[in-house]
Amino acid sequence: ITFNPQRFDDGEMSTCFTWEVLLEGAPEGESIKGISYYEVNDSGLITYVRDVPESAIKPPILGKLARQFRPALGVFRPVTIGSRDGGM
Repeated sequence: ITFNPQRFDDGEMSTCFTWEVLLEGAPEGESIKGISYYEVNDSGLITYVRDVPESAIKPPILGKLARQFRPALGVFRPVTIGSRDGGM
């Protein structure tokens, strides 16, 4: 198994990063990708971890059904800072 971290966030009390896992003997392009979130306390000790791998079924069945039912669900657009109540 080869673990390749890809993109990192630079938070102070928490961080997230994307990653890819390559399995020995797996066909070319057959890797597992995901994202991880880590949170630390004031002492710098890890207090929360969440790892989310991508779906093993390509494309994910529920995502495909959701896009067929409501195509706009899969479209993400940037939001202007300050445009939401209570937001930055």
